[in-house]
Amino acid sequence: MVTRRKFLKNGAAVSIGSVYSGSLISLLTGVPSQANASEKINVQQHGLLVADPNLCVGCRRCEIGCSWSHDDGDVSPTTARIKIEKTMLYGPTGVTADYHNQRGQLGDRVIVPATCRQCDNCLKACDQDAISVDANTGAKLIDHDKCIGCGKCVSVCPQDVLVVNQATHRALKCDLCSGKPNCVQMCPTGAIRFYTWDQADAALANYETFMQSV
Repeated sequence: MVTRRKFLKNGAAVSIGSVYSGSLISLLTGVPSQANASEKINVQQHGLLVADPNLCVGCRRCEIGCSWSHDDGDVSPTTARIKIEKTMLYGPTGVTADYHNQRGQLGDRVIVPATCRQCDNCLKACDQDAISVDANTGAKLIDHDKCIGCGKCVSVCPQDVLVVNQATHRALKCDLCSGKPNCVQMCPTGAIRFYTWDQADAALANYETFMQSV
């Protein structure tokens, strides 16, 4: 598993983005993330998405917001860059004889969201030079003009969140929505947050501690 220390940028500067009013979540759910309807949410432009499984209720609004905000076809979990459905019912370990004691809705009802950690695995695996680093956000971006849909990036993703769109035959991954992640705005419980790199250290440590109990 890719650990938290591999994501820290030594001495990296963190820029603060503009204030995001939450219009996407207001449109699709009528309520803002982690807030009342009047709150504005500060979004960091250069950081990392980390989910808190203890707060996720499995509503999957993050998947809707992600796929809706990208021009990839249908609004569907299949084109979302954040994944809930893969571990929703039985947890990360899947179906077992004692699944009632496992994570997931059919076990202890704890949902474990999976988010892209913006590591270098996909970039290194791509032999088409189709993946680059966004200088503003640090996100790994896929150039669909170069991508051939071979799936090599998908096979090396530690979080198993990359997919190949079967309609376009192009790979899909989290691009951090240019520094304003829609999944963060969509989450009604605050289970998904966008941290600066320094803040992400503690958040990832909490996530790893939770995953060790799975």
